[in-house]
Amino acid sequence: MDRFGLLAAKPPPRPGRDAAAGAAVALDIAKAGATLLHNRNRTLPLPAHASVAVIGPTGYVPFVSGGGSAHVVPDHAESPYQAIKSRMRQGGSVGYALGADIYGRALPGGALAPAADLEERTVPAGRTWTYEGNLTVDEDDAWTFAVHYSGERPEVVLDGTELFPKLPGSAEHFSGGLVAVAPDGLTVRRASRALTAGRHTLEITAKGGAAGQTFRLRRVTGATRADDVAAAVRAARGADHVVLFAYEDATEGTDRTSLALPDHQEALITAVARANPRTTVVLNSSSAITMPWLDEVGAVLQMYYPGQEGAAATAAVLYGDVDPGGRLTQTFPTSEDTHPMSGDPRRYPGVNKVEEYSEGIHLGHRWYAAQNVEPLFPFGHGLSYTTFAYEELAARWTGRALDVEFTVRNTGSRAGIAVPQVYVGPSPDLDVDQAVRVLGGYRRLALDAGERRRVTVRVTPRTLSSWDTGRHDWVLGTGRRTVWLGASAGDLRGSTDVTVGQRKGK
Repeated sequence: MDRFGLLAAKPPPRPGRDAAAGAAVALDIAKAGATLLHNRNRTLPLPAHASVAVIGPTGYVPFVSGGGSAHVVPDHAESPYQAIKSRMRQGGSVGYALGADIYGRALPGGALAPAADLEERTVPAGRTWTYEGNLTVDEDDAWTFAVHYSGERPEVVLDGTELFPKLPGSAEHFSGGLVAVAPDGLTVRRASRALTAGRHTLEITAKGGAAGQTFRLRRVTGATRADDVAAAVRAARGADHVVLFAYEDATEGTDRTSLALPDHQEALITAVARANPRTTVVLNSSSAITMPWLDEVGAVLQMYYPGQEGAAATAAVLYGDVDPGGRLTQTFPTSEDTHPMSGDPRRYPGVNKVEEYSEGIHLGHRWYAAQNVEPLFPFGHGLSYTTFAYEELAARWTGRALDVEFTVRNTGSRAGIAVPQVYVGPSPDLDVDQAVRVLGGYRRLALDAGERRRVTVRVTPRTLSSWDTGRHDWVLGTGRRTVWLGASAGDLRGSTDVTVGQRKGK
């Protein structure tokens, strides 16, 4: 702010905003961050003339950003379905199936006594609307209730218990970026309950407030889920390829309770992939998820929360206009029980409101290496539509840094993005806890087919140092150290040894 003069007594006028230039940058960033995790039998890129079934709520409702302070209102946001549809060539076609309902369906007719229209209710300003009655359920089932509202959240009491109570602390103010807002702008809250067949008391109080409000109460049940999955399976069987959009709706102020995809999405993916193995799962998620369905699908493309140009970027990667150049910044575990936070409640969720970071220096990919645990996808992982060779590895200590040199060669038939990574082993001269391997550095290279490039990655003394609690300082890790070159922390292509000495002048 100081650099731009915004803290001055008279700040300069805000410059005009170039929306088109901003959109171009957003598109480039979204393309560059696309990370191809899995691609069996060259499922991707999609053929230009193939028929495609787009499945999933985030295939039609664009997932732009996260919740809380990560939520940004875009200038515009095209749906992935429309972006894919615009790519259709002669002979190709695109269809859509919901697959998993986020916002719910109207309560079944005759379920309420006395009857009431809860699909679209308007409460005038200064007025209060109330309902007292019964909700009749035909069979034992798991229901998810969704209340949509424009003003103060209505109170909905089922069998004497408020379905949507005020959340504790900051969680009330930081809701998710997708499921928290309906396509027409109404705020959404959801609550799941196991209901038994028969009558359930239902009480609703909705206040119009100063400006009036609109609200509706909807539901998702086992029967509606089954209908949605069946429709998705039919769409999958009738298409050459499937692009299934899956989501995880993260927000600040609320921890995830599981690494699994929420809301029965795992069952949807399994059913669709069994109907059509040429299924690509596009993930709109903030971080690692578990994938028990991985062996069933053809490809997995991680797009994160890709911003307003996310649909166009996703389509560009799916059809091979650009190479997926992203690499994982974290490790994906194989299950809930194989990651650093598992097995010790003191780490998570904590004991007596205290969490203990007992991993020490073994964070992220360092923990997996130290424990010899195989991840689902390692740190730095990301596939390309071409192939690369890593050759002629050499390393030398300059007296001020460790220079690692190597050659990267595009051995495929098209241009692509390589991200070679350098890892360094522990020092034999330090009597402190050290990682099995630390990331020394990396380069991001765009190479044409057949192109080769000689690259130097400089590993700084700070990266080669460890913290000595006795000295209360960083200490350079001298001695014979191993240097690895690879495409990820789990795909190491070669290694060499180098002696690290003291810096010149010391």
